[in-house]
Amino acid sequence: MPLNPIMKRYKIGFLTSFDPLDKRKLSGVTYHLLRAVQRDLGDVEILGPMKTRRLLSGILNRIGKKFKRPYNLDHSIYMAFRYAGFFNKKLKGKELDFIIAPRSSTEIALIRTDIPILYYSDTTFASLYNYYEWFSGFMALSEWEGNLIEKLAHKRSRWVVFTSQWAADSAIHTYQTNPEKVFVIPFGPNLDEIPERHEVLQIKENDVCKLLFLGVEWERKGGDIAFETLLELKKKGLRASLTVCGCTPPATVADDDLHVIPFINKNNFDEYKRFEALLKSHHFLILPTRAECFGVVFCEASAFAIPSITTDTGGIGGAVYNGVNGYRLPLEATGKEYASKIATIFNDYEKTYIPLAISSRDFFESQLNWDTFADKIRAIIERE
Repeated sequence: MPLNPIMKRYKIGFLTSFDPLDKRKLSGVTYHLLRAVQRDLGDVEILGPMKTRRLLSGILNRIGKKFKRPYNLDHSIYMAFRYAGFFNKKLKGKELDFIIAPRSSTEIALIRTDIPILYYSDTTFASLYNYYEWFSGFMALSEWEGNLIEKLAHKRSRWVVFTSQWAADSAIHTYQTNPEKVFVIPFGPNLDEIPERHEVLQIKENDVCKLLFLGVEWERKGGDIAFETLLELKKKGLRASLTVCGCTPPATVADDDLHVIPFINKNNFDEYKRFEALLKSHHFLILPTRAECFGVVFCEASAFAIPSITTDTGGIGGAVYNGVNGYRLPLEATGKEYASKIATIFNDYEKTYIPLAISSRDFFESQLNWDTFADKIRAIIERE
């Protein structure tokens, strides 16, 4: 939806250390966020990228190996000073109404500017630390620096915006960030084209219950549970299939009704159309993920009127609402519980599945899209 011409168009700085026009960065989230800001909020000046050689990275990695605890350079005082020097020069003499800094806590932690900053992220350092396996076990100095960087980023920002209440609560309780400047606004989808409502609400054939698993990490995304769900559905006598897209399951995971697409490049036109076709032809997104800060894939599923069956963990509660666009099951739920939930919905196709699919699309249109994101950002900016 284009911006109402009578609304003010702001002069906005878009602050990231990487190129936000690169759709490969952060799964395309920053690219689509930038486009929404340009379309709906104002004229944008991109303040990055910053090329870094990271002279200390090799030394720090060797130190980390010696002590068997890694050092996280991305959230370090060293990098904060590097970014501050770069962005202070970029901002000198700029006349901007405000700055949007998505996922850029280290970049803004030490910068000096009178321009109001809106920090936007799907997590805090504390929420992420020891939650994701790859973001765990840092040396004590690194953990201390990461938390300090996060606290300074909040202090530097006039508005601190997260994609879920899970992350917002961390900001308020862990970093004592003023609740009056903390807001929750979900991401939108990483889709170049939003499907028309009438396209995705066409009645699908329901002779086979088609499950779709989208993810590049089989284990973290709960692939074994998704596969178990397929087997349990078949035990119940329900014809079902599971399409795995984005990764290759272990060799031991095999079934005639399991279909694997190891990789789809959404930046390739033909492959993007294949991705669309998958979403249009399946009934459920199943993602029993073990850890997730938000999950843009849930926005994409909702855009295609696909209910999501997932886990109640991390920031997923900002993307999937029980009974609205899917269900969040307990972290300890097995494939048997997932199959039971799916079968209950699917077996009452007319009265339960179809209304849930419609509700999923409705939720996308009202909440899980980039235009709504921009509208809410405008409301925050203009409330002062």
